[in-house]
Amino acid sequence: MTEVKLIHATMPREDASTGLTYKLPLRASYARGLILLLIFCFGLSGCNTSKRLPYSRKYSYKELSKDDPHNLTYKGHYKVGKNYKIKGKTYKPHNPKSFTETGYASWYGGRKDGFHGKKTANGDRFNRNLLTAAHKTLPLPCLVKVTNKANNKSVILMVNDRGPFKKNRIIDVSQKAAEILAFKNQGITKVKIEYLPNETEKFLKNINLKKPQSKTLAKKSSSTKITKNNKCSVNCHIKLVNLKYKLAVNP
Repeated sequence: MTEVKLIHATMPREDASTGLTYKLPLRASYARGLILLLIFCFGLSGCNTSKRLPYSRKYSYKELSKDDPHNLTYKGHYKVGKNYKIKGKTYKPHNPKSFTETGYASWYGGRKDGFHGKKTANGDRFNRNLLTAAHKTLPLPCLVKVTNKANNKSVILMVNDRGPFKKNRIIDVSQKAAEILAFKNQGITKVKIEYLPNETEKFLKNINLKKPQSKTLAKKSSSTKITKNNKCSVNCHIKLVNLKYKLAVNP
């Protein structure tokens, strides 16, 4: 039988310590190059991962459905309300087709202000840990996008209360919202408010809250429970809208 000898391809390599040139098997050179390439690829993958949203579309509903599981029922009612006067100034609630406003925002729900757990203007319960806000004239509840002009951070909130009535304030946000917008420590910041009428309509449908059809019903419409197959709480639905707009829901 003829003997077959395997000849490994080699490539020259210089030893930096001795200055001598020796031959390195080409197979080893390829292996080393492949390892470096894999390290580079994994590095790029890591960079891309850091830019992803905190939740993926499939992961979001599964996880957010566990958010506030005892509050599947909206406790308030739909309300626009009549004109009212506070400190000599008259406010006219309305349901606009579009609405934007720029001014200063503050936040409420601290341990000492006494608002946490109290009823809001439309019969809901204020919770400082949820994504809510108070506005003087927008319908209750509705969704608004609030952008901090100082850092360009944005969050979508449910307006479920009236206020603020301090001078030069256009909106009060919950403690949680202030943390997301990164102005909790300073107390106030300049913001832009954008009313989201289309998202509001979808939101009201998702929480099974119908608008009253007459002035008689306008005072109060009964709260209804979200369908049994839907385990997403009211706050969960607000967070899902934020994810739709690619907005982070955690500080």
